[in-house]
Amino acid sequence: MKTPQKTKLGRYIRQLREIKSLSQQDLADSLNIPRPSISQIENGNREITLTEFSRLTEIFHISPDELFQYISKKKEKFAIAPRASSTNSKITFYPEKFRNLLLYILEKCGGKPNVGETVLYKLLYFCDFDYFEINEKPLTGMKYKKMQFGPVPTQSIYNRIIQLMLKENHISVVQAPSSNGYLQRRYINFIKPDINLFTPLELQLVDRVINRLSDMNARQIEDHVHRDQPWIDHAMDEEIQYTSVFSRTGEFAQRNYNQEFLDSGLEDSVENLELTTKQEYDYYMSLPEKNDQTRTG
Repeated sequence: MKTPQKTKLGRYIRQLREIKSLSQQDLADSLNIPRPSISQIENGNREITLTEFSRLTEIFHISPDELFQYISKKKEKFAIAPRASSTNSKITFYPEKFRNLLLYILEKCGGKPNVGETVLYKLLYFCDFDYFEINEKPLTGMKYKKMQFGPVPTQSIYNRIIQLMLKENHISVVQAPSSNGYLQRRYINFIKPDINLFTPLELQLVDRVINRLSDMNARQIEDHVHRDQPWIDHAMDEEIQYTSVFSRTGEFAQRNYNQEFLDSGLEDSVENLELTTKQEYDYYMSLPEKNDQTRTG
């Protein structure tokens, strides 16, 4: 059961992990537990054993008292330092895949009256972050910042790509009135995407995102993304870490973390089972069969 103490401790552990630029898998390996267990701990959904607690103090170079003091305070008095380095630094950006992902989305749903730049940004974000959650590697590797109306692609990179696509006449960007009367920045594609850059599974995921979200208007998709854990976990104008997808729950989670945790535990149990010896086998086989029939007369 989730409690305020477990929630605070989980949040603190996540912050300490990110300060040391450790992925959830890195921390799981250090604790010798499955990676989904780290996600559950950081979400406040799993207890920490005494062995794990002791090991965490060694990994993060803090005393047990500091952890206990942190979770016992009614107000979070112990401030966490800003992230020393971004875990996104390990994410590779693939410009050609991003360009063609943009073209693919425009080809599939760019003609819908609701798909202006605001909706487009969110579709790109969910394609990248959903794919990373499922496969633990980037689709395009584009970085996104938390802004007032939701995640926005890093503008210095995004604008260079858009300017190049405009120069090559691959797209056009126009201002058009939206259904609510405001001007809407819209993209029109003039060439088809190179789908050979994507695997069938990648395209299937992109299609799922488009089918799920492309009918939402700007306000609806903003409200939707504001409930996504990666957006919640970051400060305004901060780059959203890809690894934060592993904190997702409910409708946003692309994986069944509870089932993965159970499966991992089952695998560990099976691996630790000892083989039955011949002596034990012979003993059990020699036991008389139980007669369940009721005797009469």
